[in-house]
Order: sequence, then C-alpha cells, then structure tokens
Amino acid sequence: MLGDVDSSFLGARRLAAACLITLIAVAAVWAQGPTVDQLLTRLFTTEGEEPYELTSDFSGKLNLVVRGSRVTANAQGSFREWRKSGEVRRRKVTIDRLDVPLLLRPFSGTLRRLIEEKVETQTESQETFLAHDVFMLPDLPGRQYALGGVHRSIVDDAISRYGKPEDKLDVATRRRIAHWLFTNPNMRSMLVRSGPPYAMRAVVDDEGHVYDLILYYDWGKIGTKITYTLINSVPVWRNVVSDTVGDLSGVGRVEGDLVLVFTNHCMNCVRAPSPPPRR
Repeated sequence: MLGDVDSSFLGARRLAAACLITLIAVAAVWAQGPTVDQLLTRLFTTEGEEPYELTSDFSGKLNLVVRGSRVTANAQGSFREWRKSGEVRRRKVTIDRLDVPLLLRPFSGTLRRLIEEKVETQTESQETFLAHDVFMLPDLPGRQYALGGVHRSIVDDAISRYGKPEDKLDVATRRRIAHWLFTNPNMRSMLVRSGPPYAMRAVVDDEGHVYDLILYYDWGKIGTKITYTLINSVPVWRNVVSDTVGDLSGVGRVEGDLVLVFTNHCMNCVRAPSPPPRR
C-alpha cells in the first residue's frame, strides 16, 4: 500500500516537472518574440485580413527651404484607406485646398502631387523592403522591433569579395553579412554608394504597423515617423511626419518636412451629411 502511494507521488512529481519544463519552453519562445520573416510577413500579408474602409479629414503643412528661405504651404482635404478581401491596403488623398506662398505658386501642381504621393505610398512599399537584406536590430521596449537592411546588391558584392558563391543563396548568411556591414563603422566605404537607398532602418510592431522608417542615401537620409490612434481597436494614422527632398525645375534643390494630421476618423461607416448652410 505504501509503495503504491510513493509511486503515485513520484508520478505526480514527474508530471508536474514535465508541465513546468513545457511552460518554461513556451515562455522562452514568447520571450524571443517574432522572427524577421514573421514581421515581414505581417507587414505585407493579406491572408485572413478583414476588409475595411476608413475615411478621415486631414491637414498638412509642407515646410521647405527654397534658395535659403523657409516657406510653408498648407493643405486640407480628405483621406481614404481601404482593403478589399485578399488585397493589399490602399490609400487615396483628395486635396480640397492648397495655400501656397507666392514664391511657390508656379509649382502648385508639383507640390500637390508631392503631398499625394507622400500619403498614398507612405512607408509600406513592399519593394523597399524586398530590395534589402533585412535583419533584426537590438530589442525595443514593448511590442516594437527594430529592423535594419542593406541593399541586396551591396551584400552580393561583399559575398563576392569575402564569401563563397553559394552564400548568395543562403538567407541566414546574407542577413549576417548585411548586419556586419550595417553595424561595423569600418565597412562604411563598402556600404555607402550613390543611387537608391543603400540601407534602411524601420521600427515595426508585431501586428505589422510601421512607426519609423529611415532610408539612407550617399547624400543623407530621409525619415518618416507615424503615430496611431485606435478606432474600433484598429490602429489608424493620427500623425505623420516625413522628410522631403527633391528638385524643382527653375528653383533647384529643396528640402524640408511634411507634417500631416488626421481627424474625424470613420471606420466602416458612412459619414453623416453636413447640415445645410444657414441663410
């Protein structure tokens, strides 16, 4: 009888130990967080995503330095973001009013297109990420993660110089080399080159939302920061601040920033009609 009790007690201890080991293993997986591939998939996947439509108003302030003078253009309009079943997210902005200083009035059409493109193609161009070998940078607080990337052609060149031909086909090896190029100050001469962005850095969360994106060029960098608000538990844009650099025909190089503020969000609903004007 006593042997049976001891055997039962020993079996219970073994079961408890097995459960504890399982919980520790699961906790360790949770603590590791998502992988690079999982984060990239969540940025661009359309599987299982519910269709939706979001509308809001927006105001924008475009600050530019033109020929040594700082000028500001203001825009107001409406914004629409939607996703159909099985499709990627799309955005459309309609500018109802654009106030442009006298110096920039001949370029109103160009400025209008610049604002539209900044909104409609903001941060989530899949080609930007696909053009780079992306790797994980040190952890950030909370559920946000930092990703770095080096243009694939630069990684190819580094492998041709230091590695083996088959390394070009190994994703893990490419990411280790990209991380080495990105984080090693001594490799700057190999990393920096003219043309498209030679490197990138992004801050994303585990649901696939971009909070910060920096593209590095040989002449400098362009950054975008996004803050969100929750509508029906769905994160939607509240503020977007983006660097702007370009050339205006007849003016030359201009640079500055675009600040966008989104209000009156409406998710999957019809906006109430405006009251008739008073007479």
